[in-house]
Amino acid sequence: MDITLIRYGDEALPDIKQHLVDGQPVVLPNPSPLPYMVVAVSPETVNRLKGRPVEQPVASFIGHFDRVKAHVDLDPEGLEVAETCLVERQMTVLCPARDDRQVPAFLLPSLDKDHVLLFAAHLAGIQQLCRSFPALYVSSGNMTGLEPERLCRDVRSQFEEGGSPGCRLLVADGDHLRDRHVPHGSTTMVSISRTGKRSVVRRGIQPL
Repeated sequence: MDITLIRYGDEALPDIKQHLVDGQPVVLPNPSPLPYMVVAVSPETVNRLKGRPVEQPVASFIGHFDRVKAHVDLDPEGLEVAETCLVERQMTVLCPARDDRQVPAFLLPSLDKDHVLLFAAHLAGIQQLCRSFPALYVSSGNMTGLEPERLCRDVRSQFEEGGSPGCRLLVADGDHLRDRHVPHGSTTMVSISRTGKRSVVRRGIQPL
């Protein structure tokens, strides 16, 4: 597949934004110990690149929790727990939808069994990027069935070997921002009840 490699930094953000505007996927870094991630304006693009069913729910990628507060059915304690898990603990979070018949269009691809799937941006430049789009969708930067890689070169190799040939993938190398001496892995995914009770959906790199 067609892959372009750039170094992640503020100077790369305009190219990253344009690639997304063009409807193509981008691999972006997370802080350690989180994995690289795939981001696109279309959930189908994310799924197609990773080799999974195009209708599979995909996490909405948000720059700030206020973006979704009005659409989740959480009391004040639930909102606090959800925001802590998303922003401070850097987890992937399932929140109950306020009314699944009135979920806004940008959250519909993230709706799964009356819950919306959310992941937050953690690098300042990527937070700004999120805020400049009506919607972005995100998943871990690995092919389905394979474990996330720690180094950018290995992430790129996975997609070179198995990624969708119809995609033009931009890979932003952020290894210089990450600690290559610690284990990396998929995020822990938790479901939040209306009152803030957490339950583990998928164990990951973050301790509970």
